[in-house]
Amino acid sequence: MARPQQYSSQKAPRVLGLILAAGHSRRFGGDKRLASFGEQTLLAATTAMLAPHVSSITVVLRHGECGEAFGLPADIHTLQAPLSPVGMGTSLATAVSELLVSNDSCHQRCEALALMLGDMPGLRAETLQKLMAHARFDAIVRPCHQGRAGHPVIFGRSFWPALAGLDGDEGARALLKRHALQVVMLDVDDPGILTDIDTPDDLSSLQ
Repeated sequence: MARPQQYSSQKAPRVLGLILAAGHSRRFGGDKRLASFGEQTLLAATTAMLAPHVSSITVVLRHGECGEAFGLPADIHTLQAPLSPVGMGTSLATAVSELLVSNDSCHQRCEALALMLGDMPGLRAETLQKLMAHARFDAIVRPCHQGRAGHPVIFGRSFWPALAGLDGDEGARALLKRHALQVVMLDVDDPGILTDIDTPDDLSSLQ
């Protein structure tokens, strides 16, 4: 495996990348986060793709895991999901709760967070650039391709307390419905926002 790249961004601190990677990928037949994508793991490739477009990245892993096991660089901030089995909503809430009280100056200055999953290495750079350009403190920005909404979703900081209050397996879906008037849908020519890698064949089709 190639030596992990150390990521640094010249972008002024504004948008924080939050990657949820604590799931168990049962349909994949193994830990898809460790599956090879080029010379990296799938999780490392997704992280590297997002890194140039955000001020910093936080990756949520399972309890007891460390970033090095997935080839993540040392400068990638990691958090651990709760030990007991939880849904995506609880995992997301735990991460955002920690970000809200973080003493890291970059975390404190960010106006929004880009929420995405750990198996999305095929996003186009122009898509991420467009999303980040529309990020706002008081808006939720979501990409849309051929009428279908996808990821990443950009949550302005004013919505972070609501994210921190989520639980269960629904994720942020209920929050998006509750604040529908604040959701900005951006049309993009990028099927990568809809990528859902559930099987090895799904992964092979991207390489």
